[in-house]
Amino acid sequence: MLVNSKVLLEDAMKHNYAVAGINTTSLTMLRAVLKAAEEEGTPVILSHAQLHEPYAPIELMGPLMKAAAEKSTVPCSLHLDHGTTEAYIYKALSLGFTSVMADFARFSFEENVERTKKVADVCHEIHVTVEGEYGEMPSNVTGQGRALPEGESLEFFFTKPDKAARYVEQTGVDSLVVSFGSVHGIYIEEPKMDYERLGAIREAVPNTPLVMHGGSGLNEEDTRTCIDGGIRKINYYTYMACEPSKKLVQFISSSGKPPYFHEICEYSRELMKEKARYAIKLFQNRG
Repeated sequence: MLVNSKVLLEDAMKHNYAVAGINTTSLTMLRAVLKAAEEEGTPVILSHAQLHEPYAPIELMGPLMKAAAEKSTVPCSLHLDHGTTEAYIYKALSLGFTSVMADFARFSFEENVERTKKVADVCHEIHVTVEGEYGEMPSNVTGQGRALPEGESLEFFFTKPDKAARYVEQTGVDSLVVSFGSVHGIYIEEPKMDYERLGAIREAVPNTPLVMHGGSGLNEEDTRTCIDGGIRKINYYTYMACEPSKKLVQFISSSGKPPYFHEICEYSRELMKEKARYAIKLFQNRG
């Protein structure tokens, strides 16, 4: 069933777990994620990122995602991940998305607040959940994102607890993406998580669900520590999306004939389903 993500996040707050927010950039991946969630009997947030537009146009993927969510046996939210322009965010709203991320973290704090509040005001009028971001993740240390300024440490991008409280109060966002050590993309070095900072942020905004991006590369202990520290939604994509490439050469070479593309998709779907299932189960924080 299609629901507003606020409902899912409120339950996660109450029961100390994190909802998986998984990007689905194809029908194959969409089916994999939904099957994993249904097998676990667990709600999931189906996400579409603006940066995926060149190969997964929202006008095509949005209706597919919505139809699949409506037919699902578990609660599903339809979420726009990293909406970086107002026009794209409003396009997602017109397609029936029930949750959006207003990603204006690249601007100054003041402009981030101003732009996010305008989006939040529009979304709340139609009962759509808004995820805001204060703090960023760099690219030239590990992962993807804006480059770290020369002479600065990784902490340059981290969320400051006092400003996080101001940001939430002034924008009215329903959830907050925070930066304290995780990164987007492939981890090329072991992440160093600032759990003391996470605790301070949680104290500053105790009633706001916290969101962590870059959930693919963290080990189980770090993931559970983040959840116990207040993280209520974890974005997951890279490690699932990369899983088929590890085994496709062997699959194709052992098939005895050139496989049809739909056979490749089906093989990939099963691999990605298991990765999604692993993440969904881990994020439930059941020990």
